[in-house]
Amino acid sequence: MEPQKRNRPNNLVLVLIALTALMIIIYGVLVMFFPAVFENMNTGEIQPVRPNE
Repeated sequence: MEPQKRNRPNNLVLVLIALTALMIIIYGVLVMFFPAVFENMNTGEIQPVRPNE
């Protein structure tokens, strides 16, 4: 019997999945070592609307 050909995804798909995982890991490391950078980021919280004067 011949070895069966494996059904592998496209290389681009593998690269995108690897980059996504790497970005999540890098984000976690940055949050652990530099929390002050992420504390000042805009979180999209609702702010009161000031009328134009």
